[in-house]
Amino acid sequence: SHEYFHTWNVKRLRPAEFKRYDYRRENHTELLWFFEGFTSYYDDLFLRRAGLIDDATYLMLLTKTINQVRQSPGQRVQTVAQASFDAWTKYYRVGENTPNATVSYYTKGSLVALCLDLTLRAEGHSTLDGVMRALWGRTGGGPMREADLAIVLRQLGKRSFSGELERWVHGTEDLPAQDLLARQGARVNLDKAPLAQRLGLRVAESGGLTVKTVLRGGAAEAAGLAAGDEWLGVEFPPARRGQTPEAWRVRKLDQVDGLRGLRTNLTALVARDGRLIRCPMTWPADDAPDATAVRLSVGDASQLAAWLS
Repeated sequence: SHEYFHTWNVKRLRPAEFKRYDYRRENHTELLWFFEGFTSYYDDLFLRRAGLIDDATYLMLLTKTINQVRQSPGQRVQTVAQASFDAWTKYYRVGENTPNATVSYYTKGSLVALCLDLTLRAEGHSTLDGVMRALWGRTGGGPMREADLAIVLRQLGKRSFSGELERWVHGTEDLPAQDLLARQGARVNLDKAPLAQRLGLRVAESGGLTVKTVLRGGAAEAAGLAAGDEWLGVEFPPARRGQTPEAWRVRKLDQVDGLRGLRTNLTALVARDGRLIRCPMTWPADDAPDATAVRLSVGDASQLAAWLS
């Protein structure tokens, strides 16, 4: 459904910078959040409208997108417009620090589309469907600029959306997706995030426990863990003075949580460049901001139907 939608949105309606595409060099545009992001919004939405998936399945797919954006520290560093422009130099050159420095114009762009659609619907003047049709009419199904979107939003939405575009596209603040979804009939739940996310880590657990990425602002970063570390074990302070510290070998992250019990202080024992490193760690509270994950489910089916059907 994604590539099918591209036959209209990118192949015909396309960035003005791509009017005459030069295959001999890099072609930059700040609009990939629109052309890839809005396409990503519609790909699953059209599956729902076609009856190929139900409301619950659609909300499950949307849950995944929301959590991918929430769990990427780079969303507070790079705007989605910057991510679009930097696609040639950053998006396809993934490194250990990529989640800390960049945001995906696919996932966050799709949430920008969601927020615009639900805002238009809540205010009762139009929908994103109407905006897309009006853009096609305005541009003749050809090259467009962000200014064209702003003009169409003003015309159909009966007010300026410059503030939303500035905050959501050219800023790094959190998108109001959860609040808008709750008003549209979705039930928004906050669950405990996966353990790796709560610690601020991305790991591989094949034949051992290896740190792939350390996320900015997490407990792992504060403890001094680094990408490439092999997490060998954990050590806990002695319960009483004079006792020997309690140390355990670990091969999976869940083992650490199981061994920890109610203790909040531990030392991660890691191998780095042939050396054994001790990394004192304070375990994050379950209600810490990065310790939760969104889960969407059906709330008011009639409200959802007005949007999804």
